[in-house]
Amino acid sequence: MRRRYSHAIAVLAILTTVWLGWWMPANGQTPAAGKAATAAAIPWNPPRTPDGQPDIQGIYARAGVGGLAVEARESNGPHGSENPLDATADNPLSVSDRPDGLRNIPKGFNVGGTPVAGPPPAEKRRLGLVDPSNKVLPWKPEEDRKRRDFLKLTNPSASLRYVEYDARCALPGLFLGNGPFEFIQPSKEVVILSEYSHFTRVIHLDGRPHVGSNIRLFLGDSVGHWEGNTLVVDTTNFNEFTAFSREIPYLSDALHTIERLTIVDQNNMDYEVTVDDPKLFAKPWKTAGLYRRAKKGYEIMEYACAEGSLTLENIFGKPPSR
Repeated sequence: MRRRYSHAIAVLAILTTVWLGWWMPANGQTPAAGKAATAAAIPWNPPRTPDGQPDIQGIYARAGVGGLAVEARESNGPHGSENPLDATADNPLSVSDRPDGLRNIPKGFNVGGTPVAGPPPAEKRRLGLVDPSNKVLPWKPEEDRKRRDFLKLTNPSASLRYVEYDARCALPGLFLGNGPFEFIQPSKEVVILSEYSHFTRVIHLDGRPHVGSNIRLFLGDSVGHWEGNTLVVDTTNFNEFTAFSREIPYLSDALHTIERLTIVDQNNMDYEVTVDDPKLFAKPWKTAGLYRRAKKGYEIMEYACAEGSLTLENIFGKPPSR
């Protein structure tokens, strides 16, 4: 009888322990910590424009896609003695060594001197090339040889063809310049104004198709849509008079990009670009960055490039006098 009583007591103790464990927070968390974790997972609920878009209007600077700048190791993969870019240093704030591209953003970090509002996101962000993970752009071998040969004729410039587009005050390439950019949102559109060269980019959100293939534009033809808090932009119809960046000094008419701008909080937007240019690359690749809102009251300034520029004269000498 005594043995049966002891057995009943043991079973009751086990059941009590299981019951208490079910009610206790996992991993020793307090209930308050569990609520905080749940709150952190809730996506940002931005204000809306009159036509229902998430409101991202304001001025931003961009970090991260500078991983395609001359100073970054993602320029074209491992550097070698034949590479005309290998004398430059890495920029630790523009790129990430990690295969997934993740990097902490320092609290005081800004872009190009633009004063930014609020802190960066607390979690690591993806910066620079994120696909392929080995940071080597998937060039078609013959196209990479052409690019390297082209670059060897750029300094000093063998002819006008080899002078950088931005040095000629032409529109910048896809990844030249990190802002500031001003976003405005008319009905069914997102318009991006750049301080640099004062170019204006219009993204149509009204469901229209791309323009005909015979129409070619400096910034391409951009159509987009919202997926929750993410603006997805599909761009085609580029012309031949711009470039990817300084170290990729041209692009082809087959270029197709898909950009994703995802609202993180009131001051930050993640940015990802998928680049598909089948004439130059064996497969698509992706680069990522972060848009950071400028402080309230900051304005885009007047920008002048062509007026008084001596770039071409310094390269080729003074033109013949009449």
